[in-house]
Amino acid sequence: MKKISIYLIMFIALLVSIYYGSQKSGFHEDEYYTYFSTNRSLGLYQPDREWQDRQTILDEFVVKEGEGFNYGLVKLVQSWDVHPPFYYFVFHTICSFVPGVFTKWTGIITNLIAFVISMLVLYALMERLKVPFQIQLLTMVFWGLNPQTISCNMLIRMYAFLTATVFSCAYLHVRLIQDYDKYRKDIKSFMLKWLLPIMAVSYVGFLIQYFYIFFFVSIGVATAYWLFFKNADLKNALVYVCGCAVSLLLAVLTYPASVRHMFGGYRGSDASGSFFDLFNTGLRIKFFVGLLNDYVFAGGLIFIALFIAILIVAGIFTGKKYKLLRPEVVILTTGTVGYFLLTAKTALLVGSASNRYEMPIYGLMIMLLFWDVYYTVSSIGQKSYVYAFMVAMVAFLIKGLVIDGNVLFLYKEDVPKIAYAKEHSDNVAVVMYNPATPHNVWRLTDELLQYDKVFYMNEENTEKLVEKEVTSADKIVLYVADDDLQQEAINNLVDSCENISGKSFISDEEMWVTYELD
Repeated sequence: MKKISIYLIMFIALLVSIYYGSQKSGFHEDEYYTYFSTNRSLGLYQPDREWQDRQTILDEFVVKEGEGFNYGLVKLVQSWDVHPPFYYFVFHTICSFVPGVFTKWTGIITNLIAFVISMLVLYALMERLKVPFQIQLLTMVFWGLNPQTISCNMLIRMYAFLTATVFSCAYLHVRLIQDYDKYRKDIKSFMLKWLLPIMAVSYVGFLIQYFYIFFFVSIGVATAYWLFFKNADLKNALVYVCGCAVSLLLAVLTYPASVRHMFGGYRGSDASGSFFDLFNTGLRIKFFVGLLNDYVFAGGLIFIALFIAILIVAGIFTGKKYKLLRPEVVILTTGTVGYFLLTAKTALLVGSASNRYEMPIYGLMIMLLFWDVYYTVSSIGQKSYVYAFMVAMVAFLIKGLVIDGNVLFLYKEDVPKIAYAKEHSDNVAVVMYNPATPHNVWRLTDELLQYDKVFYMNEENTEKLVEKEVTSADKIVLYVADDDLQQEAINNLVDSCENISGKSFISDEEMWVTYELD
């Protein structure tokens, strides 16, 4: 019955994510990059004063017939940017089964595979830790149905798979600590049965997202400390440290571009600068704790903190003694807090979208917080409070989902924009791009794919337009990017056209405005 309850929660959580997936109506610019960098053909380009047909644009976001399972190209393209390739291998594999198709479902299905793995590993971890069944249920419900877990499944990036590797790393380290007496005097058994799985997961984790290192190093340092200082086991401590180092070294040798990604380039330099800037520490931690409170707990994190504090004070006044935490719990907590703080120091600050960087650790934070409440309540002999706490957490969960609407990356606001483009697909569509940031045309992909072809113009080229199909049009749908010469470019287009005299505002989005010229 216990397992059936857990699996039922998993199934419901999967259905809820699929439901939200059906509501996803647009893409973040980084999601477009996922499709492009995984499946590209010739490479996206924006010509000046030339037409580009729909198929040319589409070919950069889908796997073309006969070009599937091309992992060499996927790895090469990622080496040009700032990401490791493993997630893109998985995504490219799924896209290769549906050549020529551009759909959100290839990305969502990729994430849901990782989500199922994460749920199974989280359950196995709680079983290993002997977490009370009530807390297992509450954790699975609160994490599996959490707006940020759903958001992670909606964001077509590598964070769902990063979550799976972080959970797996946590489970394997807990197993290593709990089974210490089984391998203490058998170095071969230790290496094959306990260390090798950690090395394998960490090899893959590094090649999914470099933030994995934050968790691996945090939990690894704590584990090495426990082996050497708490157990006086120098031999196994050295073998463990060397094994972990070898796994990362093999990952670097497999993907040499990772060195440049982490220590150079635009993201490596930004992350290093933020990490060593001591003055931003308080601001960054406050920012990410705020995201945790607002988007994961729907404002309930303060309630949890006060609840635990009151219980601790009550325990002190009643003379209750608290048991020492088991080493695997301390080490897991160290890894969890370490990841949260190190990521907070280095991740991009981009509003609510910054949740994605901490999403891989949210499940462990939820479990540890809920377990701490149970542990504290049990220590003062008031287990009935646990059920009141469970009800409160479910209420906060519903608040976050229904009232606050905290599920991110759905882009429902794109629906009318796409509908407008589809309705006007027979009109001339002109895209005026900023030559300093031509790649931002990606943000319009869903809209541009509604037209048979679009006409590109460099905003800073103000020579009179001579393309007859454009200049003779009775109506033009104009997508224009931010630029100092934006208005001059629009005026030049209007002046070049025979039947156009004015413009009407249609919509806007980050860096772009849509006008109807007639």
